[in-house]
Amino acid sequence: MTIHTSYYKGAIKGEAVSISLYPPPAWNGKHLPLFAPTPELLSWWKSSAKDTAAQQEYKRQFRDILDSRQQLIQVWVDKHKDNPQDMTLCCFEKTGDFCHRHQVGEEVVQKYLPELWGGEIGTVGHKRQREKEQGAGDRGKTSPQFSPHPATIPLFDRKPVHPATYPRRVLTLIEQCHKSGYPVVCDRLPCGYYRVSLRGEDLGEWSELGVLGVLSGLCHEFYRGRLLPSLATVAADEKNATADVAVLQPVAAQPESTSLITRLGKLEEEELAQIQDWCKSIKNQMFPSVSQYADGRLELHLRRFVSLASAKSGKKAEVKLIEPGRYAGAEMIEALGEKLLPDFHQALVLFYPAGTQIKVHRDSPAYASGAAQINISGRARFSISGCQDTRRMESYWLEEGDCIAFDNKQPHCIDRVLSDRWCVCFFRLKAECLQGAEVGIEPKYDQKPVI
Repeated sequence: MTIHTSYYKGAIKGEAVSISLYPPPAWNGKHLPLFAPTPELLSWWKSSAKDTAAQQEYKRQFRDILDSRQQLIQVWVDKHKDNPQDMTLCCFEKTGDFCHRHQVGEEVVQKYLPELWGGEIGTVGHKRQREKEQGAGDRGKTSPQFSPHPATIPLFDRKPVHPATYPRRVLTLIEQCHKSGYPVVCDRLPCGYYRVSLRGEDLGEWSELGVLGVLSGLCHEFYRGRLLPSLATVAADEKNATADVAVLQPVAAQPESTSLITRLGKLEEEELAQIQDWCKSIKNQMFPSVSQYADGRLELHLRRFVSLASAKSGKKAEVKLIEPGRYAGAEMIEALGEKLLPDFHQALVLFYPAGTQIKVHRDSPAYASGAAQINISGRARFSISGCQDTRRMESYWLEEGDCIAFDNKQPHCIDRVLSDRWCVCFFRLKAECLQGAEVGIEPKYDQKPVI
């Protein structure tokens, strides 16, 4: 077996494997996101000067990404030591252009599988490598030992060490679990999800929002029984002892399954009817959506108005504080928001007339990761991806009163609704977007910023 690198329209030897974040639309080969950059790094690169300094910074950041994936890289290395089939790792840039695949070749293949390295197809180095293989027959060499990532050492023999690149909230909750006597292990997957285990028990794979719920659950006795099969009996006892627990739980509550949304509870009867009536009462104050992805949708902002800007524009989102009490009865919505997404910065009240939709999109860079939503009236089909791939989206039906949390940085959409639909979405903003916000009213909407 020989491992080469090349670009999609260039020469390919053996099996073609895509290692770009998003393969070409007509790509029929394998996709290996293990060696792809993150969406954040790719976005940063596109907006950079692409000069020597930017290239060095890109390489530094990508090296940190590879370091955070060492456990999975070890699995990949072990798998391909005895694989007889040649392969070519592909990306978009032409031979000679700056591309992360060259770093993968240098820092992964050459380091851990040097005897299998075939080089970049079409370069002088590639030709010399092939001549060396044919003349010296050096395939029998033994590859150097792969240094195990701490997370690959058996759980019972070590205290798990998690990369500092993990979000601070995730690291904090991991530490709290350890202090509580539950040494949880969170291994990050190539798509950005976390594989969670505890004392040999697999707790599933989760988005960042989902893993926050799992880790928070492990810190509380009531949720541990739902998370761990070994504590099923304890969970049953806890359930009987807490029958009067409120329907709505904070966003950190344990989701029902390993789905891409977290179901936080359901509004019913009088409480739901009260909110439905409030929505109808403020309809005449709503305005056409500022999102270019929504057709015919109306919206109203609470706490803050955010004039959204896309990542491509390079512009900073404009944030205006909305004076408290401007919309009578809105405190009821804000109280629910605090239960679903504590300390949220903005609520969007949305009205979808029958036949309208919001197309596939990722929320603006102004928003932090993680959002919550109440489906107030009307049935809706909500679709979302778990790995940034719009071809791999899962769909969920939202019924009246359903409360969910989801990763708003993943591609998501609402199909065209068959009847009028009301919902409220809750968001947190990034710190830099909160600075300097002034009290004001929503500006006139003579342009359409994008989500």
